[in-house]
Amino acid sequence: MTVHRDPRTMSREELVAYFDSGGDISELLRDAAVGPDLGPAPNPESVPMIVTGVRLSTAAVQRLDELAGNDKAGRSGLIRQAIDEFLARHTPEAA
Repeated sequence: MTVHRDPRTMSREELVAYFDSGGDISELLRDAAVGPDLGPAPNPESVPMIVTGVRLSTAAVQRLDELAGNDKAGRSGLIRQAIDEFLARHTPEAA
């Protein structure tokens, strides 16, 4: 069993390194608590990304990494793009 440090005790640099490593964060998220609602953001671009866990096959992760190559957004960027495209296809057009 892998033991992870409590993210609340990690420095910013340690958190960035951990999340950038692309490791399995499900254990970190398992006991996460919902933070306070800060109300609507003045600009959607100012809203930070929400980290979520998704279980994928090893083959899917390897293929995503191959496709991402040296792209700065990496695997996460490809997944965000795919979700954005999916949501656009499944969003009713404004009347």
